[in-house]
Amino acid sequence: MCNKIVLDENKSFTFDFSKCEYILEFHDLANKLKLNDVDFITELNDEIIFIEYKNSNIEGAVKPDAMYSKIKVNPSKFYSNISKKYYDSLFMLWSQNGNENDKKISYVLLIEDKLIDEKMRKQLKLKIGKQLPLRIKEEVKRELLSNFEVYNLREWKDKFNDIEIKKV
Repeated sequence: MCNKIVLDENKSFTFDFSKCEYILEFHDLANKLKLNDVDFITELNDEIIFIEYKNSNIEGAVKPDAMYSKIKVNPSKFYSNISKKYYDSLFMLWSQNGNENDKKISYVLLIEDKLIDEKMRKQLKLKIGKQLPLRIKEEVKRELLSNFEVYNLREWKDKFNDIEIKKV
């Protein structure tokens, strides 16, 4: 087990992955390869979890409505960007010999915004999910993605209480 606590990119929240097998961040590799990456990849209870974290509910946010506006003004670009982060991160994970035992992979968009309610999270799950390889099984030798979810912080705590998120 690792004992790793990491900060989000805004340095506003810590993610405690100490109960996980490992924590991966591909930011440097993604920059070198001109790819997009999810914020964190970890393994918990024989499941690999890709985590993309978006939070506009941070104190002193310069543009607190920017994420909501981005989704409303150009939703297809937002959906595409979030799905591309999964594909690029999967490529980088496999390039590092990750998931050699073909464990199930879940992708979680953890999104916290005062304007994004449960109905909108369900819509995000549906629209982004259509761009992800959730139902592709016969044409490939391994399952590419088992599950995709969109949660807020409260829902995250209910589902993943072993990965604690705390405000700095």
